[in-house]
Amino acid sequence: MKIILFCLLTLSLCMVIPFISHASSNYKSYESLTMEDGQLLSDFTDEDYKNYYDKVSKRKFIGWQIYEVNRDSKVYYITETLFSYHNDGYTAIDYTYKYTKKETKKIALSATGSIGFKSTGDKQGFKNNLDGSLKLSSDYTNTKEESETYEIKLKVDPGTRVDLYIYGEGKITNGVAAFYWGFIRTMRGGYEIFLVTTQYQRLEKVRI
Repeated sequence: MKIILFCLLTLSLCMVIPFISHASSNYKSYESLTMEDGQLLSDFTDEDYKNYYDKVSKRKFIGWQIYEVNRDSKVYYITETLFSYHNDGYTAIDYTYKYTKKETKKIALSATGSIGFKSTGDKQGFKNNLDGSLKLSSDYTNTKEESETYEIKLKVDPGTRVDLYIYGEGKITNGVAAFYWGFIRTMRGGYEIFLVTTQYQRLEKVRI
């Protein structure tokens, strides 16, 4: 009987004490990322969290309380500049560039507070089925792009600069959530899901 009580007490403590984590996905390291409307999770202030947490403070027996701040907000981004070539001379220059696109996920997740992650094979999600509770569209799946190699041939005219970079568009959904177990809050934090909708190489030629 004592062993059973000890196990129950240990389990209760594990559920009450949250595991604190703060993770960010690779889209945070992009050269630029602009939201058409709204703000990124990383831009939430302490005052924002205070106001948003009030929206998920109503306790429930089991499950998530969710407050959505942005849903499917459009974003524009540049992941990296592949090369920037200047021609300061007087004749055109023929240039060949070979680039291999790496295999990348179309979904990236970020979280603050005690909201954690789970991984199943190549798929990553939030713990305790927060993904399902968010009722996201079928577009939000962890798919991968195949690796491809490109050979780009171009002519750099005198007095111009050629920039080649990876440009894309996507959608951001974020907010705050709290998980309750037996009316006890065991997790609380911010969540963010970044979905790539299109991505391609953009070549620009400008005068210098």
